[in-house]
Amino acid sequence: MFRKKYMGRNKVILVDADVISHFMATGYIDKLTEILQPHAVMIVENVYKEAGYHPTQPDRKRKIDEWMARCRVCKISFPYANENIRREFFRLKKESPMLGEGERACMSMARFGQEAIASSNFRDVAPYCIENGIEYIGTLDILTIAMNKGIFTSKECNQFIMDAKAKNKARFPVEDITDYEAPEFIRTF
Repeated sequence: MFRKKYMGRNKVILVDADVISHFMATGYIDKLTEILQPHAVMIVENVYKEAGYHPTQPDRKRKIDEWMARCRVCKISFPYANENIRREFFRLKKESPMLGEGERACMSMARFGQEAIASSNFRDVAPYCIENGIEYIGTLDILTIAMNKGIFTSKECNQFIMDAKAKNKARFPVEDITDYEAPEFIRTF
């Protein structure tokens, strides 16, 4: 799978709600920023609203706020004043109504900025990113980075995959992280 360039320089990574949800469900939310260092993890306000709501977890927003404070994750406003970004957001809303508000916000911002996207919605997000030259990573890429940095073992990654599937109804193409073929740039992330 082609991905624009590589993430060798420090980036701003716009994290989507699905990635946040996977890491919260598995109990590893505090590890997310550690894994992605030295890159800055940011959450667009639209994603924050999505991630902060869970029908069976009334304290979800509080937990996200606490994580953001502990790990110095910045919440950023959607730049409605930027005409290109705003138009792209509403074009995506019209043409791809199944995309969430957070995904549309991340995609439109990254198209006209220098941000990368962390999302597990490869079905919808990946083709758009490829078409528009946007760097993106998914949950399995993040787990591979964690393993490469010695933050997680392969056993811990496999447990994460199993827990995310059980607790969060996550769908991944592999059950064993060693079966996942990460893009080349992940090795030097």
